[in-house]
Amino acid sequence: MGKAKINFEIEEDVLANAKAYVARHGGSLNKLVSALFSQLGQRLDAPDIDPSKKILFDLSCGKISLMEATRLLGFQDAGYTLHLMAEEGLPMKRLSEETIKRQAAESLEAMRECLLPSKDKAKRSTKKTIHQHS
Repeated sequence: MGKAKINFEIEEDVLANAKAYVARHGGSLNKLVSALFSQLGQRLDAPDIDPSKKILFDLSCGKISLMEATRLLGFQDAGYTLHLMAEEGLPMKRLSEETIKRQAAESLEAMRECLLPSKDKAKRSTKKTIHQHS
């Protein structure tokens, strides 16, 4: 489906609030307005509302957490939820610096646990095992 440009008037304080929301949560005004319009169209056809889109919209608006949305969508990994958010063009609430640092540290730790030992470490480990059994 193609895209259309629209012009409309809005109260300055409402626009300021929308800009502040986008600044706090990331994304753009275009994506925010598009997401809102998309939800309005779905609400007119209430029986056909896709529950997963409502969950994603609630996540985008900050009504529910990423982990809650992931659970409601039936995913085991939040990466799938983030992928759906990107596919729908929905802005994601901006995470705090503390959350970003914590998640990065947890990811690094998980990656290190999954890595195979380097060749040098593997050789040293094999030699130790051989000497211990001799």
